[in-house]
Amino acid sequence: MNKHIVNSLTEYNFTYDKNYGYGFINGYEVNVFNNVMAAGPLFLFSTFLSQSKKNDFLLKMNSFKIPLVQVGAFDFGVTILIGSMTGRSFEKKFTTVLSKILETLESLDAPKKDVCPQSGNVFDENADEFIFLPNTKIKIRVSNEGFTAINSTIEKINEDYRNAPNNYLRGFFGILIGALSGSVVAFVLGYFLNYITSLAPIISIIFGLFLCKQFGGKQNIVMIIISFVTTVIFILGALLFTYIFVANDLVAEAGYAYKGFNAFYYCLENSPEFKKAFVSDLMMSGLFTLLIEVLCIFMFKAIKIPKNLKK
Repeated sequence: MNKHIVNSLTEYNFTYDKNYGYGFINGYEVNVFNNVMAAGPLFLFSTFLSQSKKNDFLLKMNSFKIPLVQVGAFDFGVTILIGSMTGRSFEKKFTTVLSKILETLESLDAPKKDVCPQSGNVFDENADEFIFLPNTKIKIRVSNEGFTAINSTIEKINEDYRNAPNNYLRGFFGILIGALSGSVVAFVLGYFLNYITSLAPIISIIFGLFLCKQFGGKQNIVMIIISFVTTVIFILGALLFTYIFVANDLVAEAGYAYKGFNAFYYCLENSPEFKKAFVSDLMMSGLFTLLIEVLCIFMFKAIKIPKNLKK
């Protein structure tokens, strides 16, 4: 953990595990996460607040207009990111921001560590659990009742997802529109501007998957496969037709009467430059399509249905 964060929290006896810290401040359970890629450390105050009170917290904290301070809310309380220009300035700034946080929480009658931040019930002795937020070391103390309720909600979400209809036909229609849009872009840029770009497969896949979801298609691996096959067919088809039109122009300039595929084959056989350009653009379009599809697979994994929280 950054030494300036540790110095700021010295009087609160926090424990640390790499970039994560856990402790209590004025009776509130607090987690701190120092993401080196962010503007500053993120503090998570656990407390049971209604959504309207969370909104009030955000409004009041923002009204202080403290530079580089960002406030938010999560399922078990509120968050505050405290940015600063230097480590030393953070230590001074932390004291000011903390006083505003505590002032605001107390004005909202925000419950402290004796109340479950999930259910709002007072903790019973030995009737609580620690849960970890997914993919983090951020831990929140909740009641056994709250723990069960959280996982019951997650189970219901997962069950609804599993039982939802696939709607492949409607999903495919959305993917088809996206593929058509990308193929039009590919043809216009390729024929009129002589420019092959990754923009076409990006439009095809991203727009197609978006429309697939909007039309009721289910977000699963089948949707990704359908998107990939459809995009390949349309993007490479658009590339082929682009070169057919180019070939028509070339053979016309040379005084031959070939048209369409005949002109295309003639140019492939008789023009090394034409053949080289076609093969190069074909490989580049295929590579772009594959890369964007792989990216979508990672995006798909990132938004997969939630898992039960663990103790």
